Amino acid sequence: MRYILSPPLDSKDLCAINFNSGKMAKFQIQQTSSTVNWTGKKILGLHTGSIDIANGFIEITDDTIAGGEIQIDMTSIVVTDIEDKKTNKDFLAHLLNDDFFSVDQFKTAKLILTGSSKIDSNKFKINGILTIKNISHPISFIATIEIYTNTLHSFGEVVIDRTLYNIHYGSGKFMDNLGDKLIYDDFILQFKLIGLA
Repeated sequence: MRYILSPPLDSKDLCAINFNSGKMAKFQIQQTSSTVNWTGKKILGLHTGSIDIANGFIEITDDTIAGGEIQIDMTSIVVTDIEDKKTNKDFLAHLLNDDFFSVDQFKTAKLILTGSSKIDSNKFKINGILTIKNISHPISFIATIEIYTNTLHSFGEVVIDRTLYNIHYGSGKFMDNLGDKLIYDDFILQFKLIGLA
């Protein structure tokens, strides 16, 4: 993990950002400066959008991600690739209804971070439990973590198989003869998280 100390710190300040020797720091995710973008692909192209973080935190212990929780506001889904207002509204309603995320019933999704292993100085394989539509499955992904004094920056992406969460619409696993209406099972969340200790 890379620690960038600016401005120069004296020895008493260094202990505030040194998480070795059993020290722990808890970083609260900043909703306004963090971003999550999504991409869903189909035979004839893709759709993109964004979604908001409701709240969350990440715990760092002994230079690794020891735990954490991130809540996603499913009511905040935005579609960014469709310019026509009516088409955008109709597609968004499709995502929010029971064909996809059933947002009226399940207004939040949750990622519990359970641990990590270091790949190199600031890159980690992070393990967790992802809950969507009240269905939970283990998940792993790669993320970069950098800490600048009391501020955490994390970047990465999570690949999610939607069919594990009872989202079967347009899936070739569950529907035959879809042709060019087939929607791939995996969708991607690309994230930038900012946390303050």
